[in-house]
Amino acid sequence: MENQPDLGDYEDLLPPDDNFDEQDANQKNGDAAKKVTTYTGVHSAGFKDFLLKNELNRAIVDCGFEHPSEVQQECIPQAIVGRDVICQAVSGMGKTAVFVISILQQLDDAPKANSALILCNTRELAYQIQKEFQRFTKYLPDTRSEVFFGGVPKAENVKIL
Repeated sequence: MENQPDLGDYEDLLPPDDNFDEQDANQKNGDAAKKVTTYTGVHSAGFKDFLLKNELNRAIVDCGFEHPSEVQQECIPQAIVGRDVICQAVSGMGKTAVFVISILQQLDDAPKANSALILCNTRELAYQIQKEFQRFTKYLPDTRSEVFFGGVPKAENVKIL
């Protein structure tokens, strides 16, 4: 894991936890320099522990996922219950799957047209996200995704919609 970029620290963006005072906890331990954390093992749970739809669990297994990554472990449960999530991880850790799985879990069994809208800053990222939607909707036949971007005649996009 050498030569990985420093991702920075985004604790300032998180809301304060009124029930936890790190300084008090450190003083109770008698060592003010000791840092208290609440992290558990990265692979302490599986995707089935998220209580996802059966169709979504089947697609996850078909994709070859056995255990959620650390970012998935932390973010999927929060996103499923509707909390805003800021997640940051190095490339390949499953950030896209976090929000794709969370969106699909929250959709109705027979979703209405235009149930979710994802905005991207590049065409390549839009196609990557659509590919993830296609992988995870394998057993959700009433769910489909499309990619729209500039430079295409408006009539073509309207026809697809």
